[in-house]
Amino acid sequence: MKFLIKLIMLLLIVGLTSCRDTNKEEEAETNAVIEKIDSVESEAEAMSEQLEQEAKELEEAMEELDSI
Repeated sequence: MKFLIKLIMLLLIVGLTSCRDTNKEEEAETNAVIEKIDSVESEAEAMSEQLEQEAKELEEAMEELDSI
């Protein structure tokens, strides 16, 4: 009976230890994905601002042509 209790305790300790390592790896992967998402989001915002600026320039050019 003592052997069975020791075996269960050993398995419990090994299980808890392996779960901790997995959590650290998952946290690192999650942080990497978050960084990628942030970089894509900032690129999308920059592109959007650039497109808005170009649209304004085109509208101004069209107004100049209409006034001629």
